[in-house]
Amino acid sequence: MRAVNHYMQRTALQGSPGMLTRVTRKWIKGAPTLELGEHPFRYAFEDLEIGRTFHSAERTIALEDIEHFAQFTGDTFYAHMSEEATKGHPFFPGRVAHGYLLLSFAAGLFVDPDPGPVLANYGLDSLRFLKPVRPGEAIKVRLTVKEKSPRNAEYGEVRWDVEIQNGQDETVATYDLLTMNAVRR
Repeated sequence: MRAVNHYMQRTALQGSPGMLTRVTRKWIKGAPTLELGEHPFRYAFEDLEIGRTFHSAERTIALEDIEHFAQFTGDTFYAHMSEEATKGHPFFPGRVAHGYLLLSFAAGLFVDPDPGPVLANYGLDSLRFLKPVRPGEAIKVRLTVKEKSPRNAEYGEVRWDVEIQNGQDETVATYDLLTMNAVRR
């Protein structure tokens, strides 16, 4: 890996997602996941395995949720507020949920509220909204440990692959969530 990282920076690796995950120590979609045991937010930094996955319950997005979010945040973009304004729109099949509402509800579906090894949400990378969600549709979340980077003797950064899906298992949003996780005491 040292040669790949330092000397051969334009090298292509071919293989199955599982093999590439083992070689790079970075989870790649399609690689095996680990879904046994406690919620992944209950594991200390060094105990989290690459590929550890959590699948959330579903939550239905109500029209009232969209309207409340619009009024609360001030984001009253027409696609969230007017069925009429979206007629013939190339992306929106009618009123749709805010992307950031989906992110907020996703966090509510996967966060473990008790104090534990997750110290802080550090940010999001590579956010993409791929498919609109209409009022009455449900969402669920898959959260997978993608990569880990030690920071110091007290904590490390965990990069999580997050996929929000609708009730038909279609991906509606993806992103990398970054958390700071405590090491075992």
